[in-house]
Parts: sequence; structure tokens; C-alpha cells
Amino acid sequence: MTKSSTIVERLVIPHQAFAAAHQQIGQCFAYAVSKAEAEGLAIVGESGTGKTSVLKAFRSDHLPTRGQDGMMVPVLSATVPSGPTVKSLAGVMLAALSDPDPEKGTENEKTRRLRALIKNTETRLVMIDEFQHFFDRGKHTVMHHVADWLKVLIDDTRTTLVVAGLPSCTCVIDQNEQLARRFLAPIRLPRFIWRDSTHRKQFKSVLGSFGEEIGKCYDTPDLDTDDMAFRFYCATGGLIGYLAKLLRQTLRNADVSKGRTIHLEDFALAHEQSIWCKQFVPGLPRPFERGFDLTQTEDVLNLVLQIGTVPEGLPVNSAPSRAKAHLTSINSRLVTG
Repeated sequence: MTKSSTIVERLVIPHQAFAAAHQQIGQCFAYAVSKAEAEGLAIVGESGTGKTSVLKAFRSDHLPTRGQDGMMVPVLSATVPSGPTVKSLAGVMLAALSDPDPEKGTENEKTRRLRALIKNTETRLVMIDEFQHFFDRGKHTVMHHVADWLKVLIDDTRTTLVVAGLPSCTCVIDQNEQLARRFLAPIRLPRFIWRDSTHRKQFKSVLGSFGEEIGKCYDTPDLDTDDMAFRFYCATGGLIGYLAKLLRQTLRNADVSKGRTIHLEDFALAHEQSIWCKQFVPGLPRPFERGFDLTQTEDVLNLVLQIGTVPEGLPVNSAPSRAKAHLTSINSRLVTG
């Protein structure tokens, strides 16, 4: 592995929605000590819109430190396991606080240890990723026991709770009146929409930032020209996570080939290798082919918005027909909203 192949991992580009989410988390963190009661904030968006990246970026600014009184952990960061129970979630959180045996103990014992550790390490912010796992997609029910436990934990420790997840995670908050009362208005991380001039400008700016860093190691086309930006948009559906995957694969291939120049064909190969959506969205364009039609038609724009939008809980083999119907209403809201 070379330094150039990790450019995407090392580079954080705070586009407008990302920066707004990061700023709001920072505000919650700053006032965590002085607030009268527990507070919550939800970061919501489709897969690939950058929710996890926002959490990681904030945590990297507030890493644990060791002082005279022991380890200080200002931000506890954990990911909800699939089908969570109190014991499994408590175990994940204990592990994040370096508990020597996070899987040991009953539900009550784990809760007592976790509560003590949060207070002893002076944790101010608890960040929970994949919060939609609190919603059982098969049974369409919220795991109320785990949600109630989390609410009580946050109340007892007077920490601020930041959760991130797919849109279904709002069901968990909406169906728990006491939990909802503690939450601020959610922050929504959208995919970039080409029809929106502001989104288009930001998408090109993100590409320009990536292109500037990549250009330090490779000769490559300007990524933020109108034509190249449209190609990348058609390849990723405006999802920042998919853009990162495509560029990451491009650089890995370049690292292996030991070439100094990245051509359109290299992006085409990386696109085929990295974007899973080819499995279930029929008729998607191949935007890095030399003969790709750069005309920005409504049909093309509607089609690429299907990238990454298999409805939650829907089997992949049933996606083409049902996902298209599911997207019709989503796309109309995006265009008119």
C-alpha cells in the first residue's frame, strides 16, 4: 500500500450538509456539561450520504486522553449490533470504554459498570451509529426495551446522545414520547441532486478537492469540469459514499499497475468493480465510456437516482420493479422540495 492509494481515506471534505451536521454536534458537545437535562440529536440519511463519516470526523477531534486521574473519554462512539439487546449494546459500549471484559455480566451488572465508566471517564457525548437497528424491519416494530434502557442511561449520566441511521431510525424516536422530547430537530444528510444548482456546485467542489489531491500523485483529467462531474454523478447517483468507493478503487488499481496516468478507461474499470447497484438497477448508463451521451435528460437523471435506494428490508432479487415504484415518490419530492 502506498500513500497515494489512501488519499480517499485520509481526505475529509466538509461539504455544506456535512459541515452543518458537524457544527451541530459540536454545539451539543460544547453545552453538554451545562444543560439541565439529557439531550439528543439524530443524523438521518440514505446509505452513502456520509453519516458515519460525520461521526468519525467529530470523534477524531475528541480522542481519549490519559490524565492524572485516569483515562478521559469525551466521546463514546459505538455501533448498534443487528437485532440489539440491552446486553449486546451495553457490551459494545463497554468495549468502547476499554472495559476489560465487556461481554461479562448480566444486563443489570453491565448497566452498572457502563454507568460508572461513563461518569469516571467524564464522557460528555455518546454517539450511536446504525440506529435503525432498533427498528425490526421484519416485524415492523421498535425494540422498545432497548430504547427505554438507552433513554434511562442518558438521563442518569446526563450525557448528550447523538444517533445516526437510515430514515427508519426516526420511528424509534417517534414511538417513544419521552425519548422524542429530548431530541432536537433531526439533521438530514441528502444525496446530491443534479437538478439543484447548489447541490451540483457542491458536488463539483467535492470532486475538485479530490482531484487536487489525486493530481499530486497522478496525471488525471480535471474531475470538476461539467462533463466529468456529470459522468461521476451518473456513476454514483450523487452519493458521497459511492463516490469515495469509486475513487478508492481507481487509486488501488493505479497503485497495483504502478502507472502515473489515470485515464477515462481506468474510471470505467473502477466503476464496474466498486458499485454494487449494477446488481439490481437495470439500464444504468456506463458514464465513463468514450461514447457516453452527456445530454442531461430527465430519463437519465431519474435512473441514476435509483442507485443505492433498495427499500430497507427488500430482498435484492425483488428490487428492480418495487424499487422503481418506491423511488417515483422519493424523486418527485426531491425535485419539488
